[in-house]
Amino acid sequence: MRFSEFRQYRPNPGHNVFVFLCEDEFLVQESRAIWAKILGGNWQFEKLHVKEFEEIEPHRLMDDALTPSLFSQNRAMLVMSAEKLSKGRTEDLTLLHNVANSTLKIILATGNPKSVEGWMKSFPVIHIDPLKPAEVARWLMDRYGVTAETARYIVEVVGTELYPLHNEMEKLRTYAGESRPIEARDVDALVLRSGKFAPFELDDAILARDYKRSVQVVGAMLDEGMEPLIVLSRIVRVWRQLFIGKGLGGKQSGKDVAAAVMIPAFKAADLAAGCKKYEWKLLARGFRELLHADRAFKTSSPNVEAYFDVMLWKLVGG
Repeated sequence: MRFSEFRQYRPNPGHNVFVFLCEDEFLVQESRAIWAKILGGNWQFEKLHVKEFEEIEPHRLMDDALTPSLFSQNRAMLVMSAEKLSKGRTEDLTLLHNVANSTLKIILATGNPKSVEGWMKSFPVIHIDPLKPAEVARWLMDRYGVTAETARYIVEVVGTELYPLHNEMEKLRTYAGESRPIEARDVDALVLRSGKFAPFELDDAILARDYKRSVQVVGAMLDEGMEPLIVLSRIVRVWRQLFIGKGLGGKQSGKDVAAAVMIPAFKAADLAAGCKKYEWKLLARGFRELLHADRAFKTSSPNVEAYFDVMLWKLVGG
C-alpha cells in the first residue's frame, strides 16, 4: 500500500505483532505517530534495534503484555532491522501475538522483503510501496508548500531519498526565510552551489575512486577556508570506513556494515561498491600516506593544495 493509505489502516485490535515492510527509513520514523493513532488508546512508543530487542527476556515481554499499566499508558516497541530477528525470538512473538487485551504491541520494521516471507503466516504484514518521483514531489508540496515545478526540480537535483531531501529542505527553508516560498533559484544557489561542500561529497568521490572530483572537492574546501588538518581528518574518516567495510563485507548485511562505520543506511550500497574498488595493499599503504600528511602539516609548511593533489593521486587515482 502507499504510505498515504497506511494512515487509514485499521489493524485487528486482537493482534499484537505487526510487520512493517518499508524501504525508506524516514517513512519508518514518520510511521511512529501514525501507529500511535491507528492502534487507539494511549501508547508509549520506544524504538529499539533488533539486538536490544533480542536481549529482553521472553518472560519480561509476556509480563508486559499481561500487566496493565498503572498510568493507563501501554507500551509499543518499534524494532528496527527486524530482518535479523532470531528464530527463538520469532517463536516468542508467536505466543505473544494472540494474547487477549495485551498491553504490549510489537512492530517489526524491515526493508528486506525476503525476511517477511517466513512471517506472513504468523503476523499481519503492512507493505509500504517505494515512493515514485511524482509521489516524492507531492510529499514536498504537502510538507513544505513548494510549487509543483519547484518540487519536481528539487527531486531531480537531490533524488528521492527522504532523509537527504528533508535535510536539504531544512537548509532551503532557512535560506529562503519565512517571507517567501522556496523557489528553483534557491535550489541553484544553495543546493547546487554547495554540492561540492555537501556532507557526503568528498566521501562519494573517494568511494568512487574519482580522483578528479576528489581534488575538486578538496580544493573547494581549502578555498572556503577550511584548515588542512580538518580536510585531512575527513579523508582519514572515509579511509577507515573503507578499511572496516572491506573487513565486514560478506559477513554482515549492508545496513549492519553502515552502522558499524557510522554512516546512514542509505549510503550502505555506495560503501559496499567502494570497498570493491580498493585492494587491501592500497588501503594499508594509504594509512601510511595519511600519517605522513599529518606530520607534514604539523611540522612544516608544504604547498597544501599541491600536497593534497599528490596524496589523493596515490590514494585514489594511482
